[in-house]
Amino acid sequence: MKQTDAKRKQGGEGGVPSGRSAKKKRTEAVDVWSNQIADTNQQILKLREEKNMLVSQVGNIDLLLLKGVIEKGEGEKEKASLKAQIAETQKEIQATRAKLEEVTEEFKKAQAMETEGSGGAKLTEIPAGGDYAKALVEAEKREAGDAKISKFLPMVLLTVCTVFIPGFTEIVKDEAKSMEEKGIKGILIFGRRCFIQVVKEFRRLRKDYIDGAILRFCILAGQSGIGKSFAFSQMYMREAFIQREKVAFYSVREATIYLFWIEGGKYTCQQAKVRSSDFWESRVWKMFENRSAHLIIDPAPRQGHKYFKMHLVKAFVVYLTSPNSELGAFENEIRDVRRTRLFVPTLAIEESKVIATELKEKESVFLK
Repeated sequence: MKQTDAKRKQGGEGGVPSGRSAKKKRTEAVDVWSNQIADTNQQILKLREEKNMLVSQVGNIDLLLLKGVIEKGEGEKEKASLKAQIAETQKEIQATRAKLEEVTEEFKKAQAMETEGSGGAKLTEIPAGGDYAKALVEAEKREAGDAKISKFLPMVLLTVCTVFIPGFTEIVKDEAKSMEEKGIKGILIFGRRCFIQVVKEFRRLRKDYIDGAILRFCILAGQSGIGKSFAFSQMYMREAFIQREKVAFYSVREATIYLFWIEGGKYTCQQAKVRSSDFWESRVWKMFENRSAHLIIDPAPRQGHKYFKMHLVKAFVVYLTSPNSELGAFENEIRDVRRTRLFVPTLAIEESKVIATELKEKESVFLK
């Protein structure tokens, strides 16, 4: 074998680094920029401490002048010198902050390249996602239906002004148009009373899990069309958003995961394609998840939970499903761990009447 052939074989086709080597370089690049971010933050902290010390010294001189311990001319001279140092330190802080912004941008680029090339998906920012989280938290909330009529009432209605809901954006667009034609502003989400109870129970179990309990899988099962994927998920996410918690919504139908977290005091949303089980080992997911993070899985017909792998995830999982083969497949995936499974009933006649009234529809449409 020729020497050039040997080099080509070691490096990959045409001398290009092999997959493992390229992956290692991408990971190293992310680590380098991550370390630079940490170092730059430390520099800013150090400069702030220096500035605070100088400001404190100016205060001390003012005190000495007030007590007459030092001459006014001498004191003012020292203060002028200290104020000049403060100004210079502030300039250094601003310059270092600018450097931090540049380093952060390079880190994001390196992170995107690393995740895209390592089997993880490329993250895409969704500006409408942050607006949606805010709109869900601030949604108009009211009750509908007389509790004396049925144990299923009253229902909690949320009116959300949004054009984006993870996993349901196309439905939302059609629904918003339909609502507008009926003179209703926003999307109406019907919170069933049983859903409210389930949200409370799942959050209680999540707290136990965070505190060290083994359970981390909650399953909500029920017939199709009763609002598990849409209404319940929005009620559940709303409570998480109110508490400013991390939330991931995995739409198997869209092969997409939506990640929500607080950044700069408000919610940020990014999406990534989930094309294989490798996603759960990607840096994107590992940097996002922890025991307190929520992972809501919305399975798809004939696909079930698709690429989800239980042993690669430590977030608190909520699985929404019909009582069918997909449920059986998921329980087989998590057969070695504890889980809580709750079944919710089909819509009661009284609930259907409330929905028909609120949507200005004929009751018969909902009572078939």
